[in-house]
Amino acid sequence: MITLHPHQLEAINSIINCITTGAGSAKGRVVMPTGAGKTFVEASVLDYQRKNNQVTAIHVVLAPRILLANQLIEEFRKYSGLTYRAIAFHSGNLETDYEKGIRWKEHATTRVADIKKAYINATESGQDLVVFSTYHSCNKLKGIKFDTLIADESQYCVNEGFGHAVSELTARVKLFFTATEKHTASNRGRGLNNSSIYGDRIYYISPAELIKRGLIVPPRLHVLYAETAEEKKSIVHEVIELAREQDKITRPELGFSKILFAMKGTADVKTVEDNIQKVQTEFPDHEIFTITSRNGARINNVRIPREQFLDRLKQAKNALIFHYDILSEGIDVDGITGVALLRNLGLSKLLQTIGRAVRIYKPNPSAKKWALISVSVINGDEDDKENVKYYIQAIRNGGYDISAEDVVETGKPRHTPEDDDIGDAYSKAKNNFANLFLVDIFHEVEEEEIFNNLRVLEKDEDKIDALLNF
Repeated sequence: MITLHPHQLEAINSIINCITTGAGSAKGRVVMPTGAGKTFVEASVLDYQRKNNQVTAIHVVLAPRILLANQLIEEFRKYSGLTYRAIAFHSGNLETDYEKGIRWKEHATTRVADIKKAYINATESGQDLVVFSTYHSCNKLKGIKFDTLIADESQYCVNEGFGHAVSELTARVKLFFTATEKHTASNRGRGLNNSSIYGDRIYYISPAELIKRGLIVPPRLHVLYAETAEEKKSIVHEVIELAREQDKITRPELGFSKILFAMKGTADVKTVEDNIQKVQTEFPDHEIFTITSRNGARINNVRIPREQFLDRLKQAKNALIFHYDILSEGIDVDGITGVALLRNLGLSKLLQTIGRAVRIYKPNPSAKKWALISVSVINGDEDDKENVKYYIQAIRNGGYDISAEDVVETGKPRHTPEDDDIGDAYSKAKNNFANLFLVDIFHEVEEEEIFNNLRVLEKDEDKIDALLNF
């Protein structure tokens, strides 16, 4: 039995009200920070749709990755049990499910004919069919008359290819769920603020409100100052230093540390794998998890299936987890105590990554009072210092309040001048229109289209205004 929080019930009621006032036909967006439990909101709304249909129907749930699509199937099952048939529309495979003694197989396919056959079988048994598809594959579903479309991690819809495919899907009710909406300057563009495609915002709750209600914890920024002369092995030195400092800060509070590293690229993850013994020597009681699209999933440099990787990761007490983009959005990992940012992240990816850490510690919610977000300044590098300032402002723009008392500095050399302006960034946010415009409105949607043009135009304000349709 799943017990929903008040804000989840608020979201569900808002969505149902939107559907009923639209005479059963509706579309809209639901914005809930990572950790707010939007998956069970999605499952509950789908339950409502299935129970209020006069005939058996077919529904579709979209996700950006196979791993997440598989996770959604499991989470929806936890909520709804075996009250509907399901099929996974992607290239992966799922294990047979013998829950409640019923042999159940959710077949993975990319053949539309398989969906039609599954729908016939579901109808004959008086059950609805739910198709769990990736955005990559959903273009093949065009022409099917879905009752309900649920787009999870809907910020992916701003991708030109995905957005076009999603907009062409037919459904009586279309709902778009995300923690990080991406907007365009125009409400007629690819952004989620295009209400003609995605509808109006139905429900929103801020990170600050979730923190106030005790449902997530506030982030605390950790700035590591480090020196290294080993250029080729600097990434290994950096992650060891970051992990050591996070462990020192976290373990006295929780008794363990589970740190997620957002690496610069797959090559850096491979460098960690190549130097696994050095990392293990420094952290003998930690398991080392690495995952890339090229080299697969590994634990202590031993390759294992991804499903086992996620299971072990959820069960691990002490862990160092290295990835490039795979675990940043949607994938639930229990017990993350902090994240370390080793690459520049746009606002959407940054907030999704922070969201992995700010979840409460379910076995003992009172033990975890905050989550560490670590960044590093190596050899006093000026670009690193600028990144620190960017992250402070970006975290604030994402709805989290970061001020001087929420910043921890470690390893700062005594000779570092006290008048550098990183400290100035710790004071209360001083937002200006230009900063909010670039971060809040564009959200990296038009980096290639607009920003490249702005660089060419340089300081010609008339041309810039024309380009932005002002």
